[in-house]
Amino acid sequence: MTPGILTMLRRIPPVSVLAAALVFGLAVMALVLMFTLGQPWLGLKFVVSPDGKGATVIQSEGPAAGIPVGTVLEKVEGAADSMDLETLDLTIEPDGVIPDYDTYRRFIARQERLAGIQESAEIGFTATDGRIFRVVPDLKGRPLSTIPPDFWVGLAVGLIAWLVSAAVFAFRPGDAGARYLLLSGLATLIFAPAAAIYTTRELAVDGTVFRWASDLNFLGGSLFAASFVALLLYYPRRLAPAWVGIAVVAVFVVWFVLQQLDVFHSMIFARRFLVMIGVLATFVLAGIHWFGTRRDPVARAALQWFLLSWLLGTGLFALFILLPQTFGVDTTPVQGYAFLLFLLVYGGLAFGILRYRLFELGDWWRRIVVWAVSVLLLILLDLFFLFGLHLSSRASLGWSLFACGLLWLPFRAWVWSRFSSNRTRERSDLFIKVMDIALVPSGGDLQGRMWHELLKSVFDPLKIADSESRISMVGIERDGLALAVPAVGPIPALRMEFTRGGRGLFTPGDAGLASELVTMLGHGMESRSAYGQGVAEERSRIARDMHDNIGAQLLSALHSRDAASKDSKIRETLADLRDVINNASSDHLAIDETLAELRVETADRLGSAGIALRWTSEENDGHSLSSAVTHALRSIVREAVSNVIRHSAASQVSITVQRQPGMVNLEILDNGSGFDFASVPRGNGLSNMHARLEYLGGTLHIENTGSGMRLAVDVPIY
Repeated sequence: MTPGILTMLRRIPPVSVLAAALVFGLAVMALVLMFTLGQPWLGLKFVVSPDGKGATVIQSEGPAAGIPVGTVLEKVEGAADSMDLETLDLTIEPDGVIPDYDTYRRFIARQERLAGIQESAEIGFTATDGRIFRVVPDLKGRPLSTIPPDFWVGLAVGLIAWLVSAAVFAFRPGDAGARYLLLSGLATLIFAPAAAIYTTRELAVDGTVFRWASDLNFLGGSLFAASFVALLLYYPRRLAPAWVGIAVVAVFVVWFVLQQLDVFHSMIFARRFLVMIGVLATFVLAGIHWFGTRRDPVARAALQWFLLSWLLGTGLFALFILLPQTFGVDTTPVQGYAFLLFLLVYGGLAFGILRYRLFELGDWWRRIVVWAVSVLLLILLDLFFLFGLHLSSRASLGWSLFACGLLWLPFRAWVWSRFSSNRTRERSDLFIKVMDIALVPSGGDLQGRMWHELLKSVFDPLKIADSESRISMVGIERDGLALAVPAVGPIPALRMEFTRGGRGLFTPGDAGLASELVTMLGHGMESRSAYGQGVAEERSRIARDMHDNIGAQLLSALHSRDAASKDSKIRETLADLRDVINNASSDHLAIDETLAELRVETADRLGSAGIALRWTSEENDGHSLSSAVTHALRSIVREAVSNVIRHSAASQVSITVQRQPGMVNLEILDNGSGFDFASVPRGNGLSNMHARLEYLGGTLHIENTGSGMRLAVDVPIY
C-alpha cells in the first residue's frame, strides 16, 4: 500500500471506515440474496440415487408437491431441451470432487443446459419407473423460507469476518498486520457467499454464473490462506521485510491465474495444494512466534489466544474438509456448515482484542464494534419489517404503519440516539465543571482525572492519554484524527484521538472549544493561586502586625510601673488587635496626627525603660497618609524601639521624621553598644520591616555608627 493511500486512509475517521465496510458487506449480501431469490423455484431437493443413476427426491413442495419423496428421477425436459440426469449434475462443490478440468468444463456446460430447462414454462421429470411428472416452476423466484440454513451460514460468516477485520483496520491502517487481516476478511467475504450461491441451488445455476462463483470461491480461499501467512510474518513480531508479505500474496494470485489458463490438469491439485501449503506455513510461523515470546508472559498470553483461534478454526477446516478432498473424499455436503469454523477465527480475534489488547487496541474498540452491531441490527430489523411481513389484506398497510409508528420507530430512534447522538454541553455547565477542577487542591492527580473526564464528556474521544511531547497550544493533528491539548498548571499535556466515539474528525470548532476550556481552566487556576497568595499575604500581614505592633505594645505595658498606664496600654493593645484582625484602620490619617500619637506612645515606652527620647519632626501642611503607610511607619518605629529596649543598653534614642515630595524619611539613632549587622541573623522583626517596605516600594538601611545603631527608612506616599 503506497504512502499516499495510507495518508488518505489516516484522514478517514474509524467509524466512517467501518460504515463503508458495513455498506459494502451488506451490498454483497444483498446481491447474493437477490440472485438466489431470483432463481426459478422448483420445490425440489435431490441427492444422488444409491445406484448412481439419476436423482432421488428427498423433499418436494410448492410446484413439485405432486412428486412423492423417494422417487428416482432419471430425465428432465423443457420447452427446447431434454437431458438425462447424471451424478455429476448433483455435485455440490466441484473443487473437492471433480478430478480434472475437462470434467469441470463438461459439468459447467451441463449446468448451462439444466438452467435453461429450469426457465421453461413447464418442466417434465421422468422417473426410473416410467412415470412423468409435470412441474410448473415459479419463475418469479424462490420464497425466502426455502433458502437452506447453510446459505445463511455462508453469508453470516463472510459478513462477520469482514466487519471484524475492518474494525481492526479502521484504527491501524498503517500496520501491515492490520492490512493483511483486512485482506483475510475481504477474502472470506468473497469465498463464503460465493459458495452459498451454487451449493444451495435446487438443480442448476447458469453456467457462467456458476463458473464465476466457483472461481471467486477459489480466489477468496487462496487469498485467505495467503493473507494469514503474510499476517504472521508481521504480527505479533516482524519476521520479514515488507516485500515478503506482498510476494506471498502474489504467489497465490499467480497460482490462481495459472489454473484459470488451464496450466494444471488436476483440478483438486490446483485448488487444494497451495492452500494446504499456506495453512502449514501458518503453523510453522506460529511456532516461530511461540518460541520468540517464551520470556514474555504477557505477549505469550495474547499470542496464545490469537493462535488458538486461528489454528482451531482454520486447522479443523483444513483437517476435515480440505485434506480429505485432496485425497478424493467428498466432504462437500457439510462444507457450508463447516464455514462456521471460521467464526472461531474472527470471534477469537475479537475477544482477544478486548481481553489481551491484540493489535494494541483497548476497551474503546468495544464501542466501535457495538456501534457497528447496533447499526447492523437496525438495518436487519428494517428489512424484516419491509420484506418479512407479507400481509395480503388491504389492512396490512395500516397495521404495519400503526405498528411501526407506535412501537418500532420510537424504539429505533432511542437505540440510535444511544450510539450516535452528539452530546452538547451548555457553556454555563462547562464553566461550572471547569471551576470545580480549578478549585481542587493541587498536589494530587485528582485534577488530572477530572480534566480527562470533562474532555471525554465533551468530545467523546475513543482514546485520551497524557502526551510526552511539548504542546504549546491546542492543535489538530493527523488531519483531524487527533487533538493536542497543552498542559494547564500541574495537569500535563494530553492528546485525544477519534472524536465522537470514532464517528468524526476533530474540527476547528472542536479546537476552539478546547481552547476555551483550557483558557477557562488556566484562568481559574490563576485566580485560585492569586486568592491563595492573597490569603498568605494577609496571614503574613497579621503576623507582622502581631509581632511589631501588638508585641511592642504588650512589651511596653509589661515595663510600665504605673497600673493605670498599664491598663490603658492593654486596652489600646486590644483595640489595635481588632484593627489588625479586621484591617479596620482609617483609609487616610493626617501626618501630624499620626506622628503625634506615635511620639507619645514611643516616649512612654522608652521612659518606662529609662531611656530618653529626642524626637524631631517638621510641621506638615495637613497632608494625610494611607492606612498602609501609617501601619508601616507605626510598625517600624515600634519594632525598632523594642529592639533598643531589649538589646542596645542605650540611654538615649533620637528619632527624626522628614517629609519630602512623595516620600517620608524616618531616621532612628541610639547611643547603645551596637552590633555587627552583617554577622547577626535576621529575626522576624527585621524581616517584617523589609517585607512591609518592599510591599510599599520603600527602602531600609541599617548601620553601626560605632557609638550605636542607625536605622534609615524611606517610604513613598501617594
